[in-house]
Order: sequence, then structure tokens, then C-alpha cells
Amino acid sequence: MRGDRCRNGAYGALNGVYWMLCCLAYSFMGVFLLGRGYSNSAMGAVVAAGQVLALALQPAAAALADRTPKAPLAVMGAVTAAVGLAGLGLALLPGQSWAVTGLSVGFITLVIVLQPLVNAFAYYIEALGTAVSFGACRAVGSLAYGALAAVLGRLVLRTGEGAVPVSGVAAAAAMLALTRWFARMEPPARRKEPAESSSASGGRVLADRRFRRMLAATALLFFAHAILSSFTIQIVRGVGGDSGDMGLLTGYIAVLELPAMFCFERLRRRFSAGGMLRFAAVFFAVKTVLALAAGSMAGLYGAMFFQAVSYALFIPASVRWAGERARPGETNRAQAYITAMVTVGNICASLAGGVLIDAAGVKWALAAAAACAAVGAAVMLWGVKK
Repeated sequence: MRGDRCRNGAYGALNGVYWMLCCLAYSFMGVFLLGRGYSNSAMGAVVAAGQVLALALQPAAAALADRTPKAPLAVMGAVTAAVGLAGLGLALLPGQSWAVTGLSVGFITLVIVLQPLVNAFAYYIEALGTAVSFGACRAVGSLAYGALAAVLGRLVLRTGEGAVPVSGVAAAAAMLALTRWFARMEPPARRKEPAESSSASGGRVLADRRFRRMLAATALLFFAHAILSSFTIQIVRGVGGDSGDMGLLTGYIAVLELPAMFCFERLRRRFSAGGMLRFAAVFFAVKTVLALAAGSMAGLYGAMFFQAVSYALFIPASVRWAGERARPGETNRAQAYITAMVTVGNICASLAGGVLIDAAGVKWALAAAAACAAVGAAVMLWGVKK
């Protein structure tokens, strides 16, 4: 029992430091690049380039992690170390340059590559005999994301954008320490499975029609989500706010995620993972339409209230739904496919959002997000049925 609490606590801490890195890559990389003199379009291109590279690397990283019992920790540790080095380079290099651009792309890429590995690591811990409360552990991630956003928003106002990569180095170091802690444990035994190639195993996952429809809906929903999260500073400035207001809004959003994530295991006893995915998809659309209509910070706070029943529910439900549909030895790849579709949505949003904001203003970017969220909700309602 004590060992179970320790492992759940350590996995919660792992989620916490990982989502601090996500806070930097998703919410504050734009602040950092704009502070270094990049335009909205250039910022969007840098973010999109990082996401394209992540899309290419995720399946390879997941396949490596599925090979042997010790592989998930080895891959996670190597990628985390590279994140820390990229953050260190950004902290040391001044101004706007090709080196800063390359390291920014690398930082974003590596943080995204980590996501399916961190999610699927829950199954690694469960194979050790520990019942993982994924929702509660993921909620620690949201809490850490919000706390860092609230503090960093004010810190950037006082010290400048250099606080962003310094925070990345600190979070990567903490994540490496946790990875080393897990590495001291005896790895779980691999269940015997028919010998199959990685490509054949990946093909089995994609042969599921419901899984393919879920992936399509995810890409559309996360186009909308990425417009709201990657261009938060532009949206906030559009209603008269600044980076301090952005940090507080981001913290508020993260706190809203906590109830659904902490209570997710209880919700699973009453509702199916697929049912929760459909419910969450509808509120992705509601949230985005209300953000489009918002004309003040109060309006944005009202729109983002629905984060509690959209993104907060979607994340743990998608992990469990994919785990239910994946066969043994496919869990990392199933998570990687979902993360890949999140990345596709992010790439399209980064490119289209920056261009739309520069050409026509932030409201046009939000209108495109609302349209994609509505279509994504419809696809999820149709595609992920009981």
C-alpha cells in the first residue's frame, strides 16, 4: 500500500514537471519569441516547425519505448535531457538568430515527443502491480501548469522573456531526477505476445474504424484548442490585457481542470470513456464560440470556464479509451497516434493562426477555431459510439 502511494505520488510529480514544460512550450514560447522580436507569423512558423518534427519523431520514440521493459525510462530520460540542453541554449543566446530559432523548434519538438511516453508510463507502473489514479496524477500536471503560468506571467513582466528558458532548464532537471527514481525499480515483466513487426502492430491499431474517427475529431478539436493556447497573449491583448493577465488566465484555466481529473476514476464507474469523449467534444465547441464572442477579460474568463468539461475530461478519457482499445504491446503507439493528431491540429493552428492574426486580426483566428471545433464535435459524436 505504501509502495502504491509512493509510485502514484512520483507519477503525479512526473506529470507536474512535464506539464510545466508544456506550459513553457505551448503558452509561453510565443511570449518568448515575441519578446525576442519575432512577428506573429514567424512565431507561428517556429511553433509549427517544432510540431511537424514532433509528428515525425513520435512514432519512432513510441516504438523504441515499446521494445523492452526498461526502454520507456531510457527514452524518456534521453529526451528530457535534450529538452534541458535546448532550454539552456535559449537562456544563454541573446536576441533573434538562426540558433535561437533552431533551439526554440527543438525545445517544442522534444516536449511534444515526451507526451505519449508520459501518458503511457501509467501502464508501466500498473504492470508493477500498482493501481494508478491517472486522473489525479494528471490533475497534478494541471495544477503545476497553472501555478507556473501565474508566477511566470508576472516574472516576465519584471525580468523579461529570459525567464522562460531558465524555467525550462529547472523543470527538465526535476523530470530527470524523477526518471532516475523510477529507474531504480525492477522493470515489469513483458507479457508474451505473438512476434510481430512494429509496423504490423501499429497497423492493428489503425485498422479500428472508431479509433480512426476519434483521431480525425481530435485533430479538429485541437486546432481550436491550439488557437486558444498558442495565441493566448494575442487574444488577451485584444481585449485590453497584458502578459500578467495572461498568466492569471492560464492559471485559472489550469485550476478548472482539477475537479474532472481528480474525480475521473469515479466518473469511469458511471460513464464509459467513449461517452466522456463525446461529452467533452461538445464543450470544446461551446468554449471556443464563447471565446470568439468575448469582448473583455471577464468574457474570456467566462468562456474558459468550460475548460472544466472539455479539455479536462478529454485528456484522461482519451488515455483510458485508447488503452481499452489497444492490444498488449501497443499502448505507447496508441498514445502516440492520439498525440500525433493533437500535434496535427496544433501545426495547422500555428500556421493559420499567425497568418490570420497578422492579416485580419485575432477575431478571424477565433472564428476559424470555432468552425473547426463544431465540426470536430460532430465527428466525435458520430464516430465514437457505444
